[in-house]
Amino acid sequence: MFSKTLFINLILVAMILLGTWYTWQQLTRSTNAFTERHQPDTYATQVTMFHTDADGNLHDQLKTPLSIHYPLDDSISLATPLFNLFLKNNETWDLSAKYGKLKESNDHLQLWDNVKLIQKKGSNTNISSTLTTSILNINLKEKTADTAAPVVITQANQVLNAVGLHADFNTKTIQLLSQVKGQLKPTKSK
Repeated sequence: MFSKTLFINLILVAMILLGTWYTWQQLTRSTNAFTERHQPDTYATQVTMFHTDADGNLHDQLKTPLSIHYPLDDSISLATPLFNLFLKNNETWDLSAKYGKLKESNDHLQLWDNVKLIQKKGSNTNISSTLTTSILNINLKEKTADTAAPVVITQANQVLNAVGLHADFNTKTIQLLSQVKGQLKPTKSK
């Protein structure tokens, strides 16, 4: 009888100790481990990055007042980024947005919230066309851009509206994907 009550008491004490240990583990562990691992490890202010070829020719430039690096996915968040893409024949594209993110070894740039692309031709930087959308994904290596969002393109006396686009800056082509509508405004005669 004594050994039976001793055995039951030992089991109860073991269960109490196990319960205490488990409760302590739950109280001391992080409530959201993902959030802790996704904390930034570096930031920089007033950033300007240049990419050049082997001959020293400027390919592109990125300016941002604030960049924050996240080690978990090796991405860089950008505040009000301005990206300049330099092409042949003095043609440039100026891309800007409220927010941006560099991903995948800085080969992909995602822009969102008030995205604007301005195409400039010639050495006097005359604006050739303006494109606005809400989000744009840019492949910096291939010099292409894609979006599935609504797009507005303005050129001289015409306005194009569409949903989605694929742009190839190398071939200077923009493919509008769906719901394309155009409006031609007559030029004012003198």
